[in-house]
Amino acid sequence: MASKPGILTDWPWKPLGSFKWVILTPWIAHSTYSFLVNDPKERDLGYFLIFPYMMVRMLHDQIWITLSRHRTAKGKNRIVDKGIEFEQVDRESNCKIFENSITLIPESSHLPLWRTDGVVITALLHAGPVEFLYYWLHRALHHHFLYSRYHSHHHSSIVTEPITCMFSIFLF
Repeated sequence: MASKPGILTDWPWKPLGSFKWVILTPWIAHSTYSFLVNDPKERDLGYFLIFPYMMVRMLHDQIWITLSRHRTAKGKNRIVDKGIEFEQVDRESNCKIFENSITLIPESSHLPLWRTDGVVITALLHAGPVEFLYYWLHRALHHHFLYSRYHSHHHSSIVTEPITCMFSIFLF
């Protein structure tokens, strides 16, 4: 891990271990209750569908991860002759819980499920400033000060797999 860990280098729920997913339970109960009890005009379908969407996304991730691991295990073109460990998979999947923090933003309620103008704006932002900033901020994270405290966590996975790219610490 990091040679000089900086502040916020661990997720707040790390001490919970395998029970870290339990912190989603109150949010799931609240979203389900509010969807069932509220007037149909006041229901927020987007808020209710975040958890099912997260589960579908995790299933999709798992399919690709399984295919990737199968190819690594059975293939002849291995880069590293080492198996993947549970600690690495657990460490790399921590950021999925953090994605639900979008529900804490008041403006994120009652959003439409699809808007074409939003797709166009997102594509333009992603192709333009987001990619530019991502590249240069990632380069900055390779500076010794930031790398030794934060970014080395990202490079600590020796056996890479599809989910490795999503791995980040709480701060980044």
